[in-house]
Amino acid sequence: MSTLAFLMPDATEVAARSPMYRQAAAAGAQFETRDGWEVAASYAHAEDYGQTVSFADRSHLAKLELHGQAPVQLTLGTALDDEGTWWCPVTPDRTLVLGGPAAREAVAAAGGKVVDLTSNYAALALIGPLANELLARFCAIDVRAKVMPVAAFRPGSVARTPGYVLRTAERELLIMVGSALGAYLWDVVADAAEHLGGGPVA
Repeated sequence: MSTLAFLMPDATEVAARSPMYRQAAAAGAQFETRDGWEVAASYAHAEDYGQTVSFADRSHLAKLELHGQAPVQLTLGTALDDEGTWWCPVTPDRTLVLGGPAAREAVAAAGGKVVDLTSNYAALALIGPLANELLARFCAIDVRAKVMPVAAFRPGSVARTPGYVLRTAERELLIMVGSALGAYLWDVVADAAEHLGGGPVA
């Protein structure tokens, strides 16, 4: 063992942090470790946003790109929710798989080439009655229910940068952009949410 080994902490003991960690901390987040990530567990005023809109950092979600035939039947533009694991077709032979530890297990069982993009994308959930209105303040993708129902998946410009939008529930959207722009995305969303009476939640 090197005499300098004590200066090198075991990487397995260091929790990953979202690119939005600093903004979340400044907003009063209390953190806990989940699946190797420091995740916001609570905010002081989160209960105030239930009737308007809130947003939550979901950058810790597994984001795995499967190359080749997916093990489930998919249609471009529509994702499949398999008990919390979302199969999102990007092209006929590329699928973005989102979720928790079960997503990793599902992709491993599928075979084929897998690229782990978890740290490549920052993700935010927009939640509440005004989720569509919040998105419309910085994104031109049409997310009206008749155009983008639950499970609809769209690539496009999100806050003027390439990204994805997934409708995970009637009043909930998941948006993703490159990790390097995560802090920028938080600022854009937080500013728009404030004007709607909303704010961050865990």
